[in-house]
Amino acid sequence: MPTAIDTRARLLAAARQAFADLGYARARVEDIVARAGVGHGTFYAYFKNKRAALAALISENAATLVDLAGQPWRPGDVRASLVEVLRGLSDLYDRDADLIALWTEASIQDPELGRILDEVRRQFVARIARNIERAASLGVTRPVDPLTAATALAAMAEQTMFLRAVRGEPLDRDLTVETLADLWLHALYR
Repeated sequence: MPTAIDTRARLLAAARQAFADLGYARARVEDIVARAGVGHGTFYAYFKNKRAALAALISENAATLVDLAGQPWRPGDVRASLVEVLRGLSDLYDRDADLIALWTEASIQDPELGRILDEVRRQFVARIARNIERAASLGVTRPVDPLTAATALAAMAEQTMFLRAVRGEPLDRDLTVETLADLWLHALYR
């Protein structure tokens, strides 16, 4: 007999597939339960509605994103730290391109989901800003406002990864990571 964790995971996988197949706006709870092979009651035991299922998928993706940004940059080899974080971001975008496209679409149509996406982004930017502040306290960065710099650098990395992984721009993964790390490094560090 499947556990509650197994059932929830099955529902989330089915929701992800229904959203990918039909788009967020057209997908219905009926489509999710059909893919999961469960009844409506089972779905509602875990999620209030399809928005709650998508929010759970976003939260799992977001936790990875925030963890990546939270890794402290090594003072002796900042570029290696940046490459490591950007590789992780690239892996996340490659693995979850469908989900990232989905939450981008859904956040435009659904203001509540837009707020969730905004909060994830704020956490990502805040973690980068803290790393910039640490580097500034060591005197190794140019004088910049940490929040503004973090916002701009996060946007550069996110948009480039989005274009490569979600939109299918023909950008080599490793070259993209290396180029972003160089741009980031030379924009901030002395």
